Amino acid sequence: MKRKAWMSAVVITVCFVALAFILTRSKDAPAKSIVSLETIPESELLDKTKAVLYVSTTADQDIDNKGVSYAVFIQEDHSVQALSMNGLELGGVAVGGRDVLLEDKDTIHIVSDHTKSFKMDASQYTGERTGYLPGKELFFSIYNSGFVEDGYRSDVRFGDSQGFRTDSIPYYIAASGTTDETVTILTQDLEENKFYLKEVVFDKELKVNDLTTIQSGTTENMQVLAPVLADDTYYYLTLSTIHDDTNETVSIHRVNKKTLQQDSFELVDYKNEDLTATIPYNYKNSAALHNKKLYYVNGLGQVYSFSTESTAVSQEFTLKNVDASKIRHNEETYFKEGDLYVLRYSPDKQEHYYLETYALDSGDLTDSFDIEGLDAIIQSNKSKNVYSYDLKVLE
Repeated sequence: MKRKAWMSAVVITVCFVALAFILTRSKDAPAKSIVSLETIPESELLDKTKAVLYVSTTADQDIDNKGVSYAVFIQEDHSVQALSMNGLELGGVAVGGRDVLLEDKDTIHIVSDHTKSFKMDASQYTGERTGYLPGKELFFSIYNSGFVEDGYRSDVRFGDSQGFRTDSIPYYIAASGTTDETVTILTQDLEENKFYLKEVVFDKELKVNDLTTIQSGTTENMQVLAPVLADDTYYYLTLSTIHDDTNETVSIHRVNKKTLQQDSFELVDYKNEDLTATIPYNYKNSAALHNKKLYYVNGLGQVYSFSTESTAVSQEFTLKNVDASKIRHNEETYFKEGDLYVLRYSPDKQEHYYLETYALDSGDLTDSFDIEGLDAIIQSNKSKNVYSYDLKVLE
């Protein structure tokens, strides 16, 4: 009897020790993956980084000034390191050469061999687009700042490793995109229900040039599902018209740069679908131009193409094992040099998150690996919820 009692006590003790070890390990695991700005150059973090994921709390979680964001550096060995910053809903990452721009609500960081940080005078709470203009060698970030007394304001930060300036665009921006030297914006007049295509130029001062009014009728039941894209001849908008709760038509709206002539081509026609499930993982990274085709990926993992030469439309391929529900788990997409990178989630995997690569020309899955430690970072803050807002692949 005493032997059984002794054995039971040993088993209970071992269980408590094991449980304590697991809990301690789970609690400490994210902390080991957190890096500081001081350690980034010495650790050669960017040299070992395959991709950067931006996750943040939402603006409403920053009312107590305790919002948080992480720039998660996904390493070549599939591990992660994360830089903790203040929060910025819809914040992003920009890549210019060997420099990477990271942002939060009141600071811009340029991460490179010599990392610099710039404190901004005014805080921002909701991002619109962050990018790099190679023709100007200039980083920029545009913010959805909100209504002001005389209309609407979208604030802008722009600069390089020498410093950043600020300005504002007096419009609500429905979508945006970049060329080598400019930012193209699609503004929306919420009272007149019209879209306007404009161009933002960065010289000594920020200038906004009018391009044309989009001939789409009322914008009341319309959505913009992708960035504004451009080649040498046209601007391309991916617009949807919602007919009712389960029916929607997605079209490519094309604007000739010289003549400003406009044409529209049907890309997808959804019938009796859960329209929420069709929404792209990220509007800012849902389409790209490659090899004279416009590629668009929706929330069902379906990849469509529009030929910029013949205007032919095709469903090219579908991502593997896609959850067709409207529930999202920080999935992201990113197009780069003929490949589509997809951050995926699976409850059946130990690490949950994995990164896939698809070749656009063939639709083949060319690479896939589990990301070690990303779920732990996302779950590490028990008082706040973070969500993914951007993915950039460096190599």
